[in-house]
Amino acid sequence: MSIAVSALVRPSLIQRFVWGGCGLALLASALAIGLAAPAHVRLAPLVAVALAAAGSAVLGAAVLHPKTHRIDISGTGDLRVTVQQDVGFPPVGNAVLLPGSVIWPLLMVLRHATPGTAPGVLCVWRDSVDAAAWRALVVALAVVGRRGHADDGCEDTTNSLQRTNS
Repeated sequence: MSIAVSALVRPSLIQRFVWGGCGLALLASALAIGLAAPAHVRLAPLVAVALAAAGSAVLGAAVLHPKTHRIDISGTGDLRVTVQQDVGFPPVGNAVLLPGSVIWPLLMVLRHATPGTAPGVLCVWRDSVDAAAWRALVVALAVVGRRGHADDGCEDTTNSLQRTNS
């Protein structure tokens, strides 16, 4: 089986900045509730602690080093998503692109599952892959998503917006 597209998906700086901003916003909300509104909000200390815990968790997720993924799409449209390379485990099988996967100009959200396993979600940001790999992935995933049982699998919103505007 020849691989038509193979892309290494690195951790995204955009995603880490978004998570960091959300974490800081939650911590700022906790500070505002804890200091400014204890008399006006019921259970203000409990709300402030919950917001601070959520903010800390999101900031922790932004700081942790995320995993690198590899996406391989064969010439026949078989999809393979590898999370950890060179671990020594035998290949599990080819994944199927599930309905609900979308391709936007800055982000691909890919729902995939290997037969017999639970579905997984992979977010591929534009800064995670180089420009040539991004274009090749968009085309290949659009083709894979339009095959047989996954007819609704991969929705290209840029084309659907053009169809609705014309």
